[in-house]
Amino acid sequence: MQTLSFPLLSLALASLLCSAILCLRLRHPRRVAMLGSGVAASCLIAALLQVQANGGQPWLDPLAPWLEADVLDAAPMVFFSLLTLISVAMMPRIDAQPRLLASLLLVAFGSQMSYAAAHLGALALSWWICLLPLALGWMGRFKGWRGLLLLQAAAAATLSVVVLALPEVGMSSIPLAARWVFDLLLLAVVLRKGLFPLHGWLVQAFEHGPVAVLALGFNAHLGALLMTRVEATALTGTEKIALDWLSVAAMLTALISSLRACAEGKPRRLLGQLCISQASFILAGISTANAQGIAGGLLHWWVVGAASTVLWSVLRSLEVRCPEVASGRDFLGLATPAPRLAVFFLLAGLALIGLPGTLGYCAEDLVFHGALENHAWMGVALPVATALNAIHLMRLFCRLFLGRPVAQTAAIADALPRERWALLPLVLLLLIGGWLPRGVIAMRHEAAVEMQRALGLAESAAILETR
Repeated sequence: MQTLSFPLLSLALASLLCSAILCLRLRHPRRVAMLGSGVAASCLIAALLQVQANGGQPWLDPLAPWLEADVLDAAPMVFFSLLTLISVAMMPRIDAQPRLLASLLLVAFGSQMSYAAAHLGALALSWWICLLPLALGWMGRFKGWRGLLLLQAAAAATLSVVVLALPEVGMSSIPLAARWVFDLLLLAVVLRKGLFPLHGWLVQAFEHGPVAVLALGFNAHLGALLMTRVEATALTGTEKIALDWLSVAAMLTALISSLRACAEGKPRRLLGQLCISQASFILAGISTANAQGIAGGLLHWWVVGAASTVLWSVLRSLEVRCPEVASGRDFLGLATPAPRLAVFFLLAGLALIGLPGTLGYCAEDLVFHGALENHAWMGVALPVATALNAIHLMRLFCRLFLGRPVAQTAAIADALPRERWALLPLVLLLLIGGWLPRGVIAMRHEAAVEMQRALGLAESAAILETR
């Protein structure tokens, strides 16, 4: 196992934590937050390059041997660090307050610690850290915060029980001989992911809470991360059956969320149901325990992260500019005064629902084929959920951007330079990844092969050749 000569992972985490502390002491902390998240992103990019140079071998941090970067987490860490940097840049001035920025950076710190954790103890600790801003009140006492806190605390407590029973457990050697260990890990995944009927608390939080912090925590997908770690160990036939049921639960969550969105009128609630439905495809694909489903789930991870970050950022920017956006009762016609924001919103939304020519199409195609190998009924459920989500997206887009602008909306500002430069890389990833999918899929192919090997599946180079 290769060892770092320079503590890049420790430096990345330290920069996030230190900038979070400094944000609490400054009146205008955005520059400090940008600097801290930028340093973290640079360190993690260097760590990813070193992992690739070492042939995919795990790369331990000498200052913190419980941190490592490998083929499963190195690329997601870099991607999440870029989401953090973009989220800081996109926060409207009214939201860029010390406590909210500190909350965002602390969530980023805990999430990156989860990605880099080499032991279950470090993973459990990072889950507790992620809920600190909510517990300390830094995110405000919005409606639904108690339910969200209870859900996250239950997930962290479940994982902590496993840690206390099995101390000093490495992430690459989780002992699953005892069935209760696997059952508790699956319960932690379900709680952290918020599968049906637990997803209602997340929708309520999105409706009333700070969008930037909640969206970043949502896009960490820590439940899916734990699932990839569990699948990267040797599983028995009984455990694979349990994974099969977990995939079914995720698909039911996707379908039910898309159905419930039919009754939603408020933009935040509608977008929350849409994102939860599409994000459920990640866990559904990873839990299929076959080559195409795993590759599709890992790829859809990036699609949901990039697209939902754009959608939530644009929606919050519009709310600040035009208070009428929150109600969603009228056609606001915002495409006339803000055409750039309209284009960003539409492109990201179409990629999220899998329009051909976008990266979302490639990801959903792999997930669908993987799911169909296990359950034929998903050939109906998945297209129905996707079609409903497409309808919801166009409903939301029409309400926000189409129609004749009224006096209150005619003079709002379009995307600022800061917003344009922040959103452009994510939209380009979704578009160019759809036009040239081979290179993007290859970035997650090594992780998929690692999980396939642990599950006893044949390494499928055909994923790259045929998709």
